[in-house]
Amino acid sequence: METINTFAQQAVFVDDSALITFMDPDNPHYAKARSFFIDLDDLDRHFVTTNYVLFAAHQWLRDRHGYAHAEFFLDTIDKSAEQGRLTVIPGHSEWEKEARQFVSKHPDFRFSLAEAVSSIVLMRFQISRIFTFNPNYMMLQMIYPDLKIIPSSV
Repeated sequence: METINTFAQQAVFVDDSALITFMDPDNPHYAKARSFFIDLDDLDRHFVTTNYVLFAAHQWLRDRHGYAHAEFFLDTIDKSAEQGRLTVIPGHSEWEKEARQFVSKHPDFRFSLAEAVSSIVLMRFQISRIFTFNPNYMMLQMIYPDLKIIPSSV
């Protein structure tokens, strides 16, 4: 986890909606997702995600485009991690418990457990940027005002 703390100030958390949009040419935000990934890479931003996000994106890709595409996705993720461009945070039972508490504490956010655990990770590691097309994260800014959502118009 030391590498996460090193990159946290400039890191960008990538959620499943960003990955799925990036992989779906039929998505209306596809061009924007591609452009932002390229721009963020050009800015030499370090990407961070969780296994939870990867599980969701892998399942979506398998269901939508087949098993071979989903496996190619995982290989690409592994190569990005090996090259130091992406840090994948493994799941943690404590965060899952915190996510359940978060959902109960903030019913007005209407977060899923997946959104809640991503929120826990963002706050725990003080990652202040999230690349997402999920408008629910705008609610998180109420308790984490330093959070910047990319793109800003979700």
